[in-house]
Amino acid sequence: MVGIIGIIVGSFIAYHVYFLSKKLDLKDKLTHREDIKKRVEPILAEIRKGRNSDAELINVKKYFTHYPKNNQKNKDGYTNLKGELKALTFDGIELFCGIREVYKRKDGSLTLKKEDGTTRENFNAIEAGIIPYEWIEYVDHRGDEFSYRPQFFTKFNGKDKSPYKYLVYYTESDTYHEGSDPMDMKWKIINIEK
Repeated sequence: MVGIIGIIVGSFIAYHVYFLSKKLDLKDKLTHREDIKKRVEPILAEIRKGRNSDAELINVKKYFTHYPKNNQKNKDGYTNLKGELKALTFDGIELFCGIREVYKRKDGSLTLKKEDGTTRENFNAIEAGIIPYEWIEYVDHRGDEFSYRPQFFTKFNGKDKSPYKYLVYYTESDTYHEGSDPMDMKWKIINIEK
């Protein structure tokens, strides 16, 4: 009987400890997100005033062992990558990270792959990656003596050991008016099918 009561009390305590830790975990995640945003907002303000938007993404697993001498890709990804800071989003920091050719299928949908029946579209898509706030461990807005640009110390947990959880694609907006429209309106998202 005493053993059964011990099991019930132990289960009750374990249940409440588990849900209390989940509650604390959410608060910690929100606090971390706000800390990262506070470090990045001044950088974005400077970019809007004309500062270069280049940023360096540093793989936290390889920082002390490979940076800055070795940027060879291995099982943990690259040591560092370059991106251009675009914006803060709900779920992370958005950076431009490449340009991709766009192809049009017969049905009018867009793809990044040349397939039978696709034709080369008359524009390139600008690739942007989202790094989740929880993957970013630290932001150094000044950079170091090797880069002289903001550095994002992040986990490379994305596909193929990338720092990006997912990618979105943009093209320049036809309706953007430089000087009068906010910088975020310069780009419009396009739907690319995989």
